[in-house]
Amino acid sequence: MAERPAYVIVVGGGKVGFYLTHRLLKAGYEVALIEKDRIRASSISAQLGSCACLVGDGDEMAFLATSGIERADVLAAVTGDDEDNLVACQLAKLNFKVPHTIARVNNPSNVQLFQKLGVDIAVSATELILNQIDSALVNSTDIERMLMEGTDRAVVRITIPMGEAIGRRPSELPAFAGERVLLMVRDGQVVEPDSPLAVGDQILIFTGRPSSDFLLGAPTELATVSP
Repeated sequence: MAERPAYVIVVGGGKVGFYLTHRLLKAGYEVALIEKDRIRASSISAQLGSCACLVGDGDEMAFLATSGIERADVLAAVTGDDEDNLVACQLAKLNFKVPHTIARVNNPSNVQLFQKLGVDIAVSATELILNQIDSALVNSTDIERMLMEGTDRAVVRITIPMGEAIGRRPSELPAFAGERVLLMVRDGQVVEPDSPLAVGDQILIFTGRPSSDFLLGAPTELATVSP
């Protein structure tokens, strides 16, 4: 007996919800799209005939109970309202035991809140774009970044390149102002965290700043910190 396709409920029929539903259907998933605006829902139904487009509020428990949510594998809340997305995901997770919940987060500062309140995956388009910009600006051979789950901070490892930083201590460089060096490694050996820098030294810090802040080499970035 063939396995049934995964059942996904998408809350929100805006552009994100429409194109997400379209892609899910093409991939062979069973999809129900919840949209509160009847005219918008009718338009979506006309374009995505194989999708069950339900008219109602995805953040209301009574309505969700009519959507077949008890057999849903995933609920993705992608409206333009963070509060609606959070409530929909919490209802799905806590009341209907949906295994996986995904929320669109319009305000990046809400990502941690969503995670703390039980949303499995909180996706901020703003944060994704910022991370891509950050990655594009950083030479990955010099800087590596590992985000820490549930926080906006990351462990950043900087490999010191040839340049004006050589021979100077991290505490003397504006790039490291306000940062505590957790570890400095030279030729495989741990050295004092504020030792004069040498080419190839690796510095480990825990920070909320973007990786691009720690690019070294430009003279303007390496002037002595004012007392």
